[in-house]
Amino acid sequence: MRRALFVACALAIAACSRDSVAPPEKQVGGTNTQGASTEDPRRVIKEIAVKALAPGDAVTIDGKLDEPAWAKAADTGPFVDVSSGAPNPRIPVQGSARLLWDDQFLYVGFDVKDTTIRGGFPTDAPDPHLWERDTVELMIDPDGDGDNKDYYEIQINPQNLVFDSQFDDYNRPRGGNAGPFGHQEWSAGLESAVVLRGTIDDDKDKDEGYTVEAKIPWKSFAKAKASPPAPGDTWRMNLYAMQNNGGVAWSPILGMGNFHKAARFGRVKWVRE
Repeated sequence: MRRALFVACALAIAACSRDSVAPPEKQVGGTNTQGASTEDPRRVIKEIAVKALAPGDAVTIDGKLDEPAWAKAADTGPFVDVSSGAPNPRIPVQGSARLLWDDQFLYVGFDVKDTTIRGGFPTDAPDPHLWERDTVELMIDPDGDGDNKDYYEIQINPQNLVFDSQFDDYNRPRGGNAGPFGHQEWSAGLESAVVLRGTIDDDKDKDEGYTVEAKIPWKSFAKAKASPPAPGDTWRMNLYAMQNNGGVAWSPILGMGNFHKAARFGRVKWVRE
């Protein structure tokens, strides 16, 4: 599982060593940064400013991402190769995400491109290992310092199944290769919905992908210094679209660790209009 070592996907996603050390960070100027940079990519940390829901706007959790609020939401742009930080169309799963918030919830919408949508987990499975097939993932380090202390992991797959856990330190606690991974008794208390553009677990047709929409109560993040965040606060987060334990990310890891490496998470600043 990628918690111990990032496993390369079949199309040559390079492995990430969990023991490697990141060089000093250099943040990207401005907000909602996308695309290539002239800076050394190993020193660039992405940033995005996430606006609160405007008065009168609302989000219905139905997986459609069609409310006007989503059109005004902060957009990550296309996810990139986890290893290089560059676009890589050869990776069989692609994605992007949008973010919103209000005083009660964090809202996230994923748009995933995937020609072979996989589920296959029992619908009553507690915290199934969704990363082994297709899933989206959020990593959330509320304190904004990237030190991997008291962070959270949330995954939602095309079946709308959830894996959620809380970690005290980098990949800790861990019960071995089969888990448990972190404090799996923790629950995000989220509401989510998925819309498929294709047929799950059916190779007779070519799928297009799926969307995931979720709202997560701020009160679930009990380890945060302040939850909900105040306008101007900055958290560290990463967002992934995954297939078979590999995939693409908003903020690339660049071989400096695995998908849990909070020093490589992007900076998310919570703002109001």
